Amino acid sequence: CSSLTQITIPSSVTSIGDYAFSGCSSLTQITIPSSVTSIGNYTFSECSSLSLITIPSSVTSIGEYAFYECSLLRRITIPSSVISIGCYAFRGCESLTQIAIPSSVTEIGKNTFSDCSSLKLITIPSSVTEIGKSAFTECSSLTQIEIPFYVNEIRKSTFRGCESLTQITIPSSVTKIGENALSRCSSLKQITIPSSVNSIEESAFFECSSLKEITFEIPSSITSIEESVFDGCSSLTQITIPSSVT
Repeated sequence: CSSLTQITIPSSVTSIGDYAFSGCSSLTQITIPSSVTSIGNYTFSECSSLSLITIPSSVTSIGEYAFYECSLLRRITIPSSVISIGCYAFRGCESLTQIAIPSSVTEIGKNTFSDCSSLKLITIPSSVTEIGKSAFTECSSLTQIEIPFYVNEIRKSTFRGCESLTQITIPSSVTKIGENALSRCSSLKQITIPSSVNSIEESAFFECSSLKEITFEIPSSITSIEESVFDGCSSLTQITIPSSVT
């Protein structure tokens, strides 16, 4: 379907199946009717000319890789009816500048927004309790983010390569900071580790070259700081390791 430029889906359709429009590289416009309740896996993947799409409020689920590498997609509104967004759903949407996740969503899957290099602003609601590994990897324009209170782990490579990130708020619900979680966040200058954190895994802050200050909240429950956690933090002049570390 590489020559298909636009399509109108009839109102009799209730779901758009897996791979339905995958690879339709000339598709610029599509109208999804309010009869549709689900968007399948890879449905619009690699629709590299698609710049705008409106998801109706009837949709409750967005499948894995649904908009994977829609490289010209600049804006998308996720309605409050959506409760599930699949892994890799928006990976490689390099023109996407902002997105708001509705409070109906409780989980952001792995690599959901990875390689969205123009993404500057994302709102994560307090309903989210889990953020998958590499969810925001290489979101190089993202400047700040607030992790919702009920998230208990910053997983492997969640914010790796977010080189414009200057501010991140880690809530007191977090108990573990995973491998490479914030590595290569080269604009991050300060971070506070809440007292709830008990372990920081390998290379968590690797090459955070602007990081000057790390504060461990007292009393700290941290017992494990693995190898290379602060390797390449060339602006860090001093750090006090809590006595709880064994």
